[in-house]
Amino acid sequence: MTRHLRRKHGIFAPGKSEQDYERPSSTVPSFTTAMLTSFFDKSDEGGGGEPYRPPKCAGHNNVMAHTSRYLKLQHTRHTMQWIQFATTQYTSLHLDADLHTVLRKGNGSFQPLQGPPLVAALMDLMQGQRTALREYMDAVRPPVSLSVEAWPSASKCLVHVVTAHWITDDFQLRECVLDTMLLPAADAQNGDDFSLVVTWLLSTVEQWNLLAVDSITVKPSWSSSALALAFPNANIVPCLVHQVDSVMQTVLSVYSSLLIKARRLVLAAAPLNVPLHLDHSTHWSSSLSMVQQPSILTHPSWTPDEAQRLHQLISILAPVHSLLEQIANTSDDPNIGPCPPLASLAFGLLHGVVKLLQDKPHASAFVPLLQATLQSPPMRRVCALDPRFKSLPFLSPSEKQDTLDTLQRAISSKRGVGVVVPPLPSPAASSHTPAVPPPTSSWTELYPFEDTQPTGDLQMYLDAAAHDLVDPLAWWKVHRHVYPDLAKVARKLLSMRPCAGVAAEVLTTPDVLGRKQAIPTGLIAAYMFVRSALRVPELAVLPEK
Repeated sequence: MTRHLRRKHGIFAPGKSEQDYERPSSTVPSFTTAMLTSFFDKSDEGGGGEPYRPPKCAGHNNVMAHTSRYLKLQHTRHTMQWIQFATTQYTSLHLDADLHTVLRKGNGSFQPLQGPPLVAALMDLMQGQRTALREYMDAVRPPVSLSVEAWPSASKCLVHVVTAHWITDDFQLRECVLDTMLLPAADAQNGDDFSLVVTWLLSTVEQWNLLAVDSITVKPSWSSSALALAFPNANIVPCLVHQVDSVMQTVLSVYSSLLIKARRLVLAAAPLNVPLHLDHSTHWSSSLSMVQQPSILTHPSWTPDEAQRLHQLISILAPVHSLLEQIANTSDDPNIGPCPPLASLAFGLLHGVVKLLQDKPHASAFVPLLQATLQSPPMRRVCALDPRFKSLPFLSPSEKQDTLDTLQRAISSKRGVGVVVPPLPSPAASSHTPAVPPPTSSWTELYPFEDTQPTGDLQMYLDAAAHDLVDPLAWWKVHRHVYPDLAKVARKLLSMRPCAGVAAEVLTTPDVLGRKQAIPTGLIAAYMFVRSALRVPELAVLPEK
């Protein structure tokens, strides 16, 4: 790694600083052990490896020859460790230009390996991790949820990525890419891509021998009877983000005249050599950012009616944008821990957004569109297994109880001998009881705890980090022996994803999408798999020495 990259990213060996990598031009470099040990070579720190010791020979040329052979023997391991660093450090595809050049063309400044050897090392790392994942799946056989993401590549192909999400026996959420498929754009235009995707999903499930697929999150246009017939035992979940994006695009079409004027104001006020903050047609959040600029929001050219409509537009877009930010901010953080379950949190907060917009007369035309996204039986069931759902102040007790009743009646219809269900409420005294469904436990009996924080509004929950709320996985880990049947169902449902794709990219900007599309077609499968597998502790694969 060059001094330039070390200075830029602050990457120094333990005990080293920037000054240690500055080499005076007047001095002759001497090959010492410290210089020969790569920063990415972590295997020698624990005593597992043998540090390099130059041979005892008098000739300087002999020392140089042995040094060269030593470096060549270590190149592959160092390169694989560099790939591990690059894919984990820039896991959300926020690749810097120089790092992206190294991964893409191999003509950057990184030494010791570049070009084809770098790509070969990436492929070797992928094969090792795929083998580890297959062995893990065969040994554990966890119930999984799948999500399918699709995006266009620079080579005019559609990239389809299927990711598996599961919860371990220790109630830790895991996710890893299983497979990647490229389809020509012509197939998508002809409408042939869906049937090919269904066939590909079936082959992927068979290839990985996934016996229990509980849910599949896909684009709303793919949520059809054909997919349901192919996976009769799985819940087909339309992507919540795609549905919300469709509603927000409808909102922008109603306020299109304001956006046109806002673009003109941005162009007229932009000084020379300054990037323009214009919106992008396929990213509605960029339109919100554009109109929220102080220079645009308070521009004197707006008429009173236009200014009022502009604030109405922001009042509709801002809560939904905060909801997607909450989803994006709950992605894996190495300093906090694994990503908490998202489906129930996103679904519950969307209830709050709808309640908020119901009080705004100018949003009445769009509320039914958002309410349609709440009519998802799988989403309602997963909410009953999330203690965070209890603390949401914008849901009535009857709505919360309905979610619990729906889940427990579904379990009652399938339960067998020895299944333990939560305690039932005392039946009302009546001599003539009509035929009703089996009684269920109340919400308070299932989650007998009180919130430590006072009841807040929707914005408080939109701004709060998911890690600061009740952790549903930790709750079920403690209570799995009390409610074993519900805990088993929780392992299945809480792995469900509200979005078809990476949570951190639900607000993908054109810049990030451009980096994503710039990944070479031949490296898409390897890069997508490696960057997700490196975040699964059970799949730790160390390069061979």
